[in-house]
Amino acid sequence: MDPLSQLFAAYMQMITSSITDHYTDALNTNITSQSINYQGTNIRFQHFLWKVKPETVCIDLKQQATQYSHCTQQAKAMFTEICSELSGKRHLSAKAQSLTRMYCNASASYQPMIASIGEPKPITATQMQEKECNRLILKAMQDNSPEVAAQKEKVCALVR
Repeated sequence: MDPLSQLFAAYMQMITSSITDHYTDALNTNITSQSINYQGTNIRFQHFLWKVKPETVCIDLKQQATQYSHCTQQAKAMFTEICSELSGKRHLSAKAQSLTRMYCNASASYQPMIASIGEPKPITATQMQEKECNRLILKAMQDNSPEVAAQKEKVCALVR
């Protein structure tokens, strides 16, 4: 291939790549991963076609319920804040307008996972009696002795 043909081929490749990159970027046709630090929480998510993929928000923390819950709640707040911030600006580029729509849609539709883990409630006396009754019912099924049957009747009568 002569140098002029090589130069023309390289030029055409550059122009084609530039046009393809422009449309890919403008339409967001590639899955894009984002990681934004918001109020001390690193929020990771992906978006595609200018829509946040809700199943990817904070996915790296899914196995730790309390951290995941906190992260998803922070993500909801972040989407809302970014939406408000971008909505207040005038003369945005086409890409910024797409980002605004994406964050505003996420703000309106994303449902965070809310979990709270606390101390277990103490077992009441009635619950203890029910538990003992159930244990004796099982024991009576295995042991047909009159003593076990009498004990079961006595404890279970208190529960009823």
